[in-house]
Amino acid sequence: MCKICEAASSDSEYLSLLEKMQEEDIHRLETTKEFLEKFPSLSQNLYTSLKWPTKLSKPLFEARAAFAVPHNYFQPLFLDGEKMGNHFAHGATRSVFFSGSTLVVFSKTVGQEAGRPFLSSFLFSHFPKNKYSVAYDGKDLKVSVDTEKLLKNMVSGKTEKRRIRFNFFHRGMKGRIISKEQAMQSSYVKKIYGKRGNVRSLFASADLEGYVVSVPHFSPHPFMLRLHSKFGYGSFRQFQEHVIEYFREHLDLSESSGEQ
Repeated sequence: MCKICEAASSDSEYLSLLEKMQEEDIHRLETTKEFLEKFPSLSQNLYTSLKWPTKLSKPLFEARAAFAVPHNYFQPLFLDGEKMGNHFAHGATRSVFFSGSTLVVFSKTVGQEAGRPFLSSFLFSHFPKNKYSVAYDGKDLKVSVDTEKLLKNMVSGKTEKRRIRFNFFHRGMKGRIISKEQAMQSSYVKKIYGKRGNVRSLFASADLEGYVVSVPHFSPHPFMLRLHSKFGYGSFRQFQEHVIEYFREHLDLSESSGEQ
């Protein structure tokens, strides 16, 4: 077992955070069902291929977009060709982890109506090794899925066939972890997000983590960052810099692996 998996499965504080998160999601799902008449599209947004609720004890790594601004926080994930929500909110995540050689995606977005949080999208799905592909050149990693799966609709309880597609990237970190001030001066940020006005307000996450990552990347879930020392890292940034080691170990990647 890798050191990160060992820490995740044995640390009571981390496990307690995951358990509490799941309890909150159970309540959010019930609220989602109450809002179906007002938001009927929700009936086609929540799916799982695995038993849920379930006991989680794995490390979670979020597939975040470059600069990870609130309205474009996660990397794209498509269900039957429709892009699932990728905005930041308390309780949202777009995480991956491995169980043996199986890739698991745990993605959810959270909305609010009348002050009540609900699940606006949810996907908890597993992919055996022959259902995902990996490309790694020693610096940049891409994990891809494009497949149909039988999924349980968490609203209706029925089994449905849906196509899941994504390309999650983790670009090399060297020179890509920057300060909030540097991010605000980025020509990319000014061009894409400058019209929204106050660019500074886009990087609230930097106030928590102390940095911005300027490329698509996997980031330790906030629960893991909070407990970084228990995972063997001296700071948030050090943990982020070494994320690739988790994927190298579970995907058996060498410094230059090519396609798998």
